[in-house]
Amino acid sequence: MSSSAPTTLDLSADLTGADDIDRLRLVLLRVTRRIRTRSIGSVTPSQMAVLGTIIRHGSLTVGQIAELEHVQPPSVSKIVGALEKIGYVERTVDPDDRRSTPLTVTAAGHASADEVRAAGRTWLAEQLEGLDILDVRAIEQAIPALERLLGGQP
Repeated sequence: MSSSAPTTLDLSADLTGADDIDRLRLVLLRVTRRIRTRSIGSVTPSQMAVLGTIIRHGSLTVGQIAELEHVQPPSVSKIVGALEKIGYVERTVDPDDRRSTPLTVTAAGHASADEVRAAGRTWLAEQLEGLDILDVRAIEQAIPALERLLGGQP
C-alpha cells in the first residue's frame, strides 16, 4: 500500500478548521487595510488596483482591465475616467483597430504608484523588524503558497 501526501487540503481530516480560516481571512484583510492606510497618495484603492494592473500588463482596454480585475466594464470606465482626470492614464489609438483605445500609464501615474508602493513597503518593513526572526522566516516561506492561493496572480 503506497502512501502519498495529499495535494489539496481536506478540512475534515486536517487540524485547520473554520476558526483558522477565519483568522487567516481577517489577518489578510487587516494587513491589506493597514498597508493601504499607511500608504500616501490621493488615489482610491480601486484606482490603485487599476493603475497597478495597467503597469503590470502594459497597454489595456477597459474590457481587458475589467476581466483582469473581475469587475464590470462600467465600473472600470468610471475609475479610468478619474485616473484620466488627474493625469495618471491616457488613451491611445490602436493602429490595427482605430475603434480600440487602449490605456497607458503616464509618467505622473508611474511616479504616484511608485510613491504609494514605497510608503506601503516602508510600513510593512517596519512591522517585520518588530517580529522575531522565526516569525519573519515563516512569513517569508508562506509567500509562494499565498501567491498560489491567488491563482498565480501577482
